[in-house]
Amino acid sequence: MGLKIYTIFKKKYKLFIIYCILFDTTCAQSDSLKLINISGYVDCYYAYNFTEPVSKNIPFAYNHNRHNEFNVNQVLLALKWKKERVRANVALHAGTYVRSNYAAEPTVLQLINEANVGVRLTKKLWLDAGIMPSHIGLETAISKDNWTLTRSLCAENSPYYETGAKLTFLPNDKWSVAALVLNGWQNIEEKNTNKAFGVQVQFLPNDKLTLNYSTFIGEGRNLPDSLQLFRHFHDLYFTYLISPKLSLAAVLDLGYEEKSLSEKQFVSWYTPALFLRYKLNKKWATCFRAEYFDDQNKIMGINEEVAGFSLNFDFAPLDQALIRIEGKTFPVRDSQGRFDDSSFRNSTLTCSIAIGF
Repeated sequence: MGLKIYTIFKKKYKLFIIYCILFDTTCAQSDSLKLINISGYVDCYYAYNFTEPVSKNIPFAYNHNRHNEFNVNQVLLALKWKKERVRANVALHAGTYVRSNYAAEPTVLQLINEANVGVRLTKKLWLDAGIMPSHIGLETAISKDNWTLTRSLCAENSPYYETGAKLTFLPNDKWSVAALVLNGWQNIEEKNTNKAFGVQVQFLPNDKLTLNYSTFIGEGRNLPDSLQLFRHFHDLYFTYLISPKLSLAAVLDLGYEEKSLSEKQFVSWYTPALFLRYKLNKKWATCFRAEYFDDQNKIMGINEEVAGFSLNFDFAPLDQALIRIEGKTFPVRDSQGRFDDSSFRNSTLTCSIAIGF
């Protein structure tokens, strides 16, 4: 009798141990799943460019760049996971922005918006590696997060993404300093043996003002080693909340690159931009932008000189939705610096509905 009771107890004890192990594993998995944040974004648009380009590609643009057609600029699905000392981000995307801006990447890599992991080495120091958003510029690829519907010439002529490793030092709530080692100037797949370097310094002295300086140093065209040309690029911007309704932002990009393999002297280009945003109320806002691009040696491959102006109106019926309309023009001057009746033909009217969830 005693042996029988012992045998039954032993079996039940084993089942209890197995149950505890499975319960603990299930709880651990459940806790990990709770740390995952899933988000999405869809940006649908219609744009009309008055030059009526035969190719249907609107000049100077990688975003919202298809003429006279309804299309999707970007659809994105992201998973973010973060614990106290580790984090990971994975995001996939598609759309006309991806088709234009990722054209040089292998097809399978074009689908990746983000794929990176990070480890907190000390209380104030993070190490991240992988495919990440660029450390350069005020604007991002997510249109809903920007002051204007379309991107400025500053944003369209600097990286939106980068691949490498980043060390970020956060001494306090006001300062952030990052040092980066990158494959190159906006690329995922490496095209040569060279590596580029970058630095970002950001200062937020108060709730109203943000100051930022970012730089890129390395080969800038992702060419084979035998054709490499050295580039250094500098991005400065600030944002300032003048009042609860009125905000100001200014950007200045400066780039320098070796003229040729035989001539080691540097040639330069620069791009300033000014933004003035006014919130009419909780749902309505407007933003005026003035910008200029000067590249006498056509390093970036567009016109030698471009000036632009835009005005957009935003309506946010819900926190997750944004309806926008923007008029933008790049007037062209003749050899005497005058504008004629056709100079404003390079103008675009763009409408967008963007949803983030």
